[in-house]
Order: sequence, then structure tokens, then C-alpha cells
Amino acid sequence: MTEVLHNAIADYEQKQFWQTVNEQVGQTQREDPEGWADYLTEREQVLGPRPRSRRIAPEWDGLITFPEEKDETDAR
Repeated sequence: MTEVLHNAIADYEQKQFWQTVNEQVGQTQREDPEGWADYLTEREQVLGPRPRSRRIAPEWDGLITFPEEKDETDAR
């Protein structure tokens, strides 16, 4: 019982953490768009540009549809 409670609390704390992070990122984007653009530029300099396409393992090919690949008639 204690372990279940501990896991539930840990899950809740993690969700709260990421919710706070997402809210702060959104606030920064709204209130300081120039600073956000600087952050993205610096991030690209450190990590390199984002890949043009997603590479996945061959066994998953055709099983995953990325959001940018979905057509409007696909209900998934």
C-alpha cells in the first residue's frame, strides 16, 4: 500500500513539474519573443539543426504515422 501511494505521489509531482515547465515556456514565448528566438538560435548552434526527416527502425516503418504525415481523411 505504501509503495502504491509513493508511486502515485511521484507521478503527480512529475506531472506538476512538467505542467509548470510548459507554462513557463509559453509565458516566455509570449512575453519575450526576441529572447525566445535567441534561445532557439543558441540551441541550434549547440545541438545542430533539426533533422529534415525522422528516422525510425525498419521494423517500425509503416506502423507509425507522424503528425506532419497524416492526411485529413485518416481517423487515427
